[in-house]
Amino acid sequence: MKVDNPLTREFLLYYPLEAARVLEQVSIKHVVAFFNELPPEKVTPVMTHMLPEMAAACLEEMTTSSAAKLVTELPVSSAARIYRLLSSTKQKELSGFLADKTRGQIRRHLEYPPESAGNLLDPEVIRLPENVTVAEAMRRIKHLDHAISCEIYIIDDAHHLTGIIDLGKLLTSNHDARLRDIMSRKTQPLSTHASAKTLLAHPGWSSRRRLPVVERDNTLAGVLDYSRLREAVGETEMTVTRDPLENLLSLAGLYWLSVAQLLSSLFNIARQGKGEKP
Repeated sequence: MKVDNPLTREFLLYYPLEAARVLEQVSIKHVVAFFNELPPEKVTPVMTHMLPEMAAACLEEMTTSSAAKLVTELPVSSAARIYRLLSSTKQKELSGFLADKTRGQIRRHLEYPPESAGNLLDPEVIRLPENVTVAEAMRRIKHLDHAISCEIYIIDDAHHLTGIIDLGKLLTSNHDARLRDIMSRKTQPLSTHASAKTLLAHPGWSSRRRLPVVERDNTLAGVLDYSRLREAVGETEMTVTRDPLENLLSLAGLYWLSVAQLLSSLFNIARQGKGEKP
């Protein structure tokens, strides 16, 4: 995309969601350079639709003054969702550039009762749009710069949690399938405002070590680990049943992802050698 291209400007203006999906596949460095050439009001509609991890990574690379302008222009709910994922250093830097009103609004969005799921959650999860293909999902996961867990959370265009898929199933699914067609809709989410003690009785712990945490409107906020929950209420004994395959996939996720892609490439080459369509 070139900023001075009329088609680019029209695309950003009328198709911010589609623009967000495109930019999520571009390096952070190039996206930041692109955003820096645009006025904040042109950037924020696109950033609102971007996966929060990608949007946060962009703000991390920007100058604090530029990042503050975008945060100020963003809807408060979007700003808070992205702000939560920023490093503590960047948050402190931004705090000095934001107006008291904006800073207060973001803080209120991120305030939860003591020992609630909202205070205990880990905001860094693997979330993907429900309309991307398995092949695209695998490419995105391969380029993640943090540890891969077994669970992949699926969201709609408004960042609402709609499903979940295990890494193992993703690796064995048809590459052309859309995530929305193969995901499980039994997400068993926790509320950000639910207290730790009440959450211990949640039935989801019988099958998973981690459960998704959502806001009141079902926006995915993060994930809560069972051990973190028990520590919060002063219990240490682990009674939850775990899937033995979960730990294996969590540790070897990138390895199997690479193997799957290699095999796929080899099969495509073999089919092309026989004159078949890939």
